[in-house]
Amino acid sequence: MTAAVAHEEISRYLELARNGEIAGARAVVTRLLGQGVPPESVIVDLLCVAQRELGERWHRNEWSVADEHLVSGQTQRALDGMFAGGPPVPGDRGHVLVVCAEGDWHSLPAQVIAEVLRGRGWDVSCLGASTPAAHVAAYLDRRPATAVAVSCSLPLFFMGVRRIAEVAHERRIPVLAGGRALGTDGRRAAMLGADAWAPDAAAAAETLEAWTMAPPVEQAVAAPVPPAYPLLQSRAAELARVATESLERSLPEVARYDGEQRARTLEDLEFIVRFVAAAGLVEDDNVLVDLVVWLGELLGHRRVPRAALVAGLEELCAALVPVDANAAELLRHGTAKSSEFP
Repeated sequence: MTAAVAHEEISRYLELARNGEIAGARAVVTRLLGQGVPPESVIVDLLCVAQRELGERWHRNEWSVADEHLVSGQTQRALDGMFAGGPPVPGDRGHVLVVCAEGDWHSLPAQVIAEVLRGRGWDVSCLGASTPAAHVAAYLDRRPATAVAVSCSLPLFFMGVRRIAEVAHERRIPVLAGGRALGTDGRRAAMLGADAWAPDAAAAAETLEAWTMAPPVEQAVAAPVPPAYPLLQSRAAELARVATESLERSLPEVARYDGEQRARTLEDLEFIVRFVAAAGLVEDDNVLVDLVVWLGELLGHRRVPRAALVAGLEELCAALVPVDANAAELLRHGTAKSSEFP
C-alpha cells in the first residue's frame, strides 16, 4: 500500500513541532485533510511515521528528550482534534475499550488505535496510559464492552497485559493485544492470555471487525507465571548493585564514573534484570536479543564502547547464577544471539 503522505510533509511536520510552532504543525494536518487525504491516512502515514522517525533520531542522539516531548505533545493534540467538530461517523459496530498495560505511560499508540477505530464507526473508550487491571474491571462493570484492546510498548509491562486479559475474560470479553513489545507475531500476546494480536491499528480494526461476525469461541489462557518472575522483580535493584560493584573492581574506567554515570549504569542493569524476567514470562529470549542490540546502538551513539556493555552483561550473568541459574543462561543466550547483529 502506497503512503498517502509525502516524506517532505513528514519532515516539515517534525521540524515545526520540534520548534514549538504549534500552528504550523497543525496546518500541515489541516492542509492534508483539506486535500482529501483520509483521516486514517493522516494518522498512519503522517503522525505514526513522524513518531517513529522522532524515536530513531533520539536513539541516534541527534535529538534530545526535549525535542521528543515537543513533537509527541503536538501529535497528541493532532490526534485529539482529528475528528472533533466533524460529522459523526455512521454506524455502531460495538463498544471497544482501549487501554495501556499498567506501568506503560506511552499512551500515543493506544490513542492511535482508538482514533482509527472511531473513524471506522466503533464506539470507543480510551483510558490512556498505565491503567491498573482493577480499574479496567470496574469500568467494564459499569460499561460492558464488545472487546478490549490493550497496548504494550515495553516488555517491562507484560504482566499488565496479562492482568487486563484476566479481568476481561472474567467478564467473557475477548482481548486484542498489540504494541512494539509484543514482537512481530502473536506468540507473546498468546502467552500473556490475549485472544489475538495485531501489528498495527489497521490490523487491529480488521480483527475486531472479523470478531463481529465470528467472535473467539474459547478464551485464551495465559501460560503459568514462572517461579523466577517475582524473584527477579523483587531483587532487580540488588542484582544491579552487585554487578555494578563487580564492574567497578574489574574496569578502572567504571570505577572513575561520577554519580550520574553510576546511577545510569545501575538503572540500565536493573532494567536488564527486569527484561530477563519478562523474557521468561513469554519464554522468548528474543526479548533480550532486541534489548541488547538496541542498548548497544544507543550507547554507541553516545560514545560508550560496546566492551562496557558486554562486561556489564557478563557481571550481571554472574550475579544471576546463585539467584536463578536458568535466568542467567537466558541472558547469556540472548546476549550471544545479539552478537550476530551488526
